[in-house]
Amino acid sequence: MAARLSRIIPVSLTLLAAMALSACTSQQAPALKEGEKPVDVASVVRQKMPASLKDREAWAQAIATAFDSQKLAPTEENVCSVLAVAQQESNYQSDPVVPGLNKIAWQEIDRRAEKMHIPPFLVHTALKITSPNGKSYSDRLDNVKTEKQLSAIFDDFIGMVPMGQKLFGSLNPVHTGGRCRSALLLPSSTPPATRGK
Repeated sequence: MAARLSRIIPVSLTLLAAMALSACTSQQAPALKEGEKPVDVASVVRQKMPASLKDREAWAQAIATAFDSQKLAPTEENVCSVLAVAQQESNYQSDPVVPGLNKIAWQEIDRRAEKMHIPPFLVHTALKITSPNGKSYSDRLDNVKTEKQLSAIFDDFIGMVPMGQKLFGSLNPVHTGGRCRSALLLPSSTPPATRGK
C-alpha cells in the first residue's frame, strides 16, 4: 500500500503542477455576448472595406491577426468598430500623415535635452549634421510628416550622433501605432498627433 501510494503522489503532484502551469499560460477565449455568433474576421473585413482599397487582403489578415493575438471577441460589431477607427484615424493608410508631427518631435527632443541639462543650442547644432540620406537631421525633422519617417530619423540619429545615444539610449522613442493612440474619447477637433499626450 505504501509503495503504491508513493507512486501515486508523484504522479498526482506532476499532474497538479501541469494544471497549475497551464492555468498560468493559457488565455481564455474571448467572451461572446448571449446570442452573438463568432464571425470570420478576415472575411468581414474584406466585405466591409471599400472596394477601391488596393491592399484589402493585407488589412484583412492584419486585423484578423490582431483580433486573435489580443483575444478580442470576433463579432461583426467589433470588426466594424475597428474598421471605423482605422478609417477615421488613417483613412486606411498604414503610414498616415500626422499633422504637426515636426513640432511634436522638436518639443520632445528639447524636453529630453532639458531633462539631461544639455543646452538646446548644442542639441540643435548637433542636429545640423548631415544624416545618411544627405539632408541634415534638422531639415528632416522640420519636414517630417509620418511616424515611419520620424522613426527612421531617430534610428539614424541614435546610431550616428554621439548625443543621440545620450538623449535616447538605444531606444527609438517613436512607437508606430498610427495616429489613434489610446484616447479615442477626445473631441474630433483635437489634432490626432496630440491625443494621449
